Parts: sequence; C-alpha cells; structure tokens
Amino acid sequence: MDPAEYVSLMSGETMFKESGCVQVLEGVAAAVVVLLRALDKTRAGMAAKAGFSGSEIRVLFRISEAGRMTPKMLAGSTDLSTGAVTAICDRLVARDVVRRAANPDDRRSLFLELTGTGETLMESIYGDFRARIGEAEKEMSCAEQELLEAQLLSIAAALGYDLEEGLAGTQISAAKSA
Repeated sequence: MDPAEYVSLMSGETMFKESGCVQVLEGVAAAVVVLLRALDKTRAGMAAKAGFSGSEIRVLFRISEAGRMTPKMLAGSTDLSTGAVTAICDRLVARDVVRRAANPDDRRSLFLELTGTGETLMESIYGDFRARIGEAEKEMSCAEQELLEAQLLSIAAALGYDLEEGLAGTQISAAKSA
C-alpha cells in the first residue's frame, strides 16, 4: 500500500469494533507508531538473519555506537538489568563478537567492546540499514531530509528522550538538534 493511502486509515474516521474499546491514534502519533513498528520489525529481521536475539542485537548496536562501554553503562542505556547484560554478554563473548577488556582507570571494572568479527558484523548490519533508509531518502530533497531529521529529533525530545545519550554514535550534534 502506498504511504499516502495510510493517511485516510490514520485519520480515525473509519473505525469499527465488534466488542470492547478500541484506541485510535491519528496523524503524527499514528505515523510514529507505524515507524516504531517498522523499525522493530527491521531490527528483529536483522537479528534473526545474523543469528542473534533482539536483545543481543540491541546490545551490539549500543557497543558499536559507543566504541566501548562498561556493563553498568550498557545496562543504563538499554534499560536492561546488569544481570541481563552479563548473560547477554556471556553469549556474545562465546560467539566472539564482544570481548571484555580491562579498564585502566578502575581495576574493579571492565569494558565491553567489539571484536574484529563483531565489527565486521555491525558494518554489515549498519550497511543494510543505511541502504534501506537510503531508499526512502531518494524520494526526498536535501531540505526535506533535514526537516524530517529535525522533526524526528524534536519528537524524541518531546517524549523525554535524552538526545545527548541518543545521539552518541551518530554524526548529528545535540546543538544542531535543539
């Protein structure tokens, strides 16, 4: 279905229910939910294709974006418990995509970083993601792309998302997004 055809579906004008209450989002809110679902489905597909779970691929994305992280930093940025991060990282270390490295500033702590295999994997996944987004960008002018970027960041900020944390690992500055 053409994205323009979704506008009439998201307007909330044509809804029926057989029983119970149906919640309807309209306009931008509906479009954001559709985008989130598409991103979740895309990430799940990428994870499955690479043989990882959704949580594992989320952890790999965060480590790749940061370069290296402590388990505590990783838990905070993924909303996973430190126990879950430990279990996930044990699996990723066993698959030789993540390694634990000593923290030179704190002997009691360690860093999680990608191995060469992990870097190759993430380069492939990021390349696939860039190609998919690039297809949509082909239909937009540079000005439309910049406007969309600003609007998406504005929505994220309005939802209470920490743009400083969220922009880590991107080429977008927090000052530009404000």
